[in-house]
Amino acid sequence: MEQSIYISEKFKIPKIGKIPLYLIIVVFVFLLAVLQDYIYSKIQQTGFYLSESLLYNTFWTFFIPLTIFINRLIKIINPKNKLGKLPFNLGIGITFSFLHIILFTALFVFVSNLAFTPPHRFLTIFNAAFSNQFYIALLWYTIFPVIYISRLRANIDTSGYSEKIKLKIGSKIINVPTSTIQFISTDKPYSIIYTNEQKILDNRSLKEFETKLDPAVFLRVHRSKIINATYIKELKSRSNGDYDAKLENGQTVRLSRHYRSNWHQLLQ
Repeated sequence: MEQSIYISEKFKIPKIGKIPLYLIIVVFVFLLAVLQDYIYSKIQQTGFYLSESLLYNTFWTFFIPLTIFINRLIKIINPKNKLGKLPFNLGIGITFSFLHIILFTALFVFVSNLAFTPPHRFLTIFNAAFSNQFYIALLWYTIFPVIYISRLRANIDTSGYSEKIKLKIGSKIINVPTSTIQFISTDKPYSIIYTNEQKILDNRSLKEFETKLDPAVFLRVHRSKIINATYIKELKSRSNGDYDAKLENGQTVRLSRHYRSNWHQLLQ
């Protein structure tokens, strides 16, 4: 029985984990802080008001949007330039810490005016948050960019594949954008590179092309085929472990079960 799998959008490299670590940390600390308030009230024999505890601990939830904003800021600013320097990094930490406390205080006072009598004063809540939690915010917004930048740099260093590849056509050597290559096949003693507009003969082997092309995008799917996963429109099972991949140019490429470890993510 044949089975077809349609690729509705271009192949995306799978991510490790769908929930950001900082989101898990924030939710955990938020719940832990509420629990701590409850335990403290029991030990000190004071009243525990869940609404006030939840409201005060919304302080932790502001780490989520502000951390997302810092993520985008880091991507806009070259991490190899200013963000790699401690003074600039510390400046971001101080700025976002003050912004965090101001936003939290504004929310607290706004809700307080709606729900409590008498309402809390802005300066009182700001001073309490600043004296008790400023250092927590400063540590987070100073250390997190360092961790994020190190990971970003690691990805940049390990990706290291050129966006263009040199190919020889007759007596000319041209630079072909790798994004335009749909697949490469062998026709000994040559390799045939199929781009969006033409096919080009090259005397290099598929093994040589594998070392020059990003293996997360260009998958060795057969002993004689390398395919650009972003151009796959449909996968059809041959019922023996092999698949046929239909490309955007209308051509069909066989995916051998012997190379399944290279292309199994296409089925997920």
